[in-house]
Amino acid sequence: MKVNIFNETNYDINIKYYKYFLYHSVKTADIDGDVNLLFCDDEYIKNLNKEFRNKDKATDVLTFPMGDINEGGDIVISYEWVIARYSEEKIKKTILKLIIHSILHLKGIHHNYSRKSLMENNKKMKKLYEKVIKSIKENRS
Repeated sequence: MKVNIFNETNYDINIKYYKYFLYHSVKTADIDGDVNLLFCDDEYIKNLNKEFRNKDKATDVLTFPMGDINEGGDIVISYEWVIARYSEEKIKKTILKLIIHSILHLKGIHHNYSRKSLMENNKKMKKLYEKVIKSIKENRS
């Protein structure tokens, strides 16, 4: 299992911070394959969204599993989308939530946009996030 992070934006993004969190997320979620995280701008993610989801708009995150569940895959986050909608104090936590959200997709856990499905997904995200934070704390000890 290997994690890679790429910054295709003009923003100064703390790659080490997110790579550390991504590594522990992938490890905690028992994903066997490699996971790549790409930070991009709205235009880039809009083109992906149009090509793969037939939606002509930018979004915060897209996840592309490599194959079967737990085989890893690619996560694409529009940093531009995030910073346009969140205060500076909330950007890091929002990115962490998007990573967790994508990890669940790589685990085969999907949602629709019904209230019930989103609430269930949020519970799963919170549970995985807490496990990742615990893993990080234990690693520092």
